[in-house]
Amino acid sequence: MTSCRDNAGRYLREHFSSADGILELWECFVEQCPDMTLVADALDHLAGFHDYYRQPRQATKYRAEAAALRKCMAKVTA
Repeated sequence: MTSCRDNAGRYLREHFSSADGILELWECFVEQCPDMTLVADALDHLAGFHDYYRQPRQATKYRAEAAALRKCMAKVTA
């Protein structure tokens, strides 16, 4: 017998395991997220993931994107 969690995991792996699928998930997240600070936090979290797996260049890119997003948000709200 499978659980809802197993079925959801299987569905996600089948449909979103490629680079295009991951990008599609990211776009859905950004589109549905009412607070862009959460998006910036998610980028920082992704940077930490890349730090953990010793991928400093990728981590730096995500941190830079998070910083740029925060800077843009500051300009909009100022």
